[in-house]
Amino acid sequence: MKVKQLAQLLLISCAILGLAACSSMKKHSGQGSEDAANGGVETYGAGDSSNFGGDNMSPAQLLAKRVYYFDFDRSEVKDSEKPAIIANADHLVANSHAKVLLEGHTDPRGSREYNVALGERRAKAVANLMESKGVRPDQVRVISYGAERLAVPGRTEEDYQQDRRAALVYLQK
Repeated sequence: MKVKQLAQLLLISCAILGLAACSSMKKHSGQGSEDAANGGVETYGAGDSSNFGGDNMSPAQLLAKRVYYFDFDRSEVKDSEKPAIIANADHLVANSHAKVLLEGHTDPRGSREYNVALGERRAKAVANLMESKGVRPDQVRVISYGAERLAVPGRTEEDYQQDRRAALVYLQK
């Protein structure tokens, strides 16, 4: 029992340190932005050209990463996104009172019905991975916005890449 408590304390300490470090970071254009178009969801890493995943990220950075990107017309979680999802799953397991909303999003191509269904599959894919790591189903709520809340307003492939996502939002009690 003491090892579990120590692990929880370590995880919480890392999260606090990571959030403190993130708040002092200088934001670059297109990275870490919050805007009304994406509902205030943080999009750290969205401006990176190499990948959007968790390579070479600290545990606190992984916990802070809450937007997970998908390939065109796909709902399978990328291997590069799994470390951040698992870090958040571990946090939810350690904090059984915490609840999250998983928002599924798509780029604007396709019909409204198709995009809503694809957004839901993306959010559920993240939820299923979290539940496989011990998160209780009642801690996770899934919603799909389809293409209703684009991350960026453009119509380029780079813009579409940022739209194809699932966003994890921690809910307040």
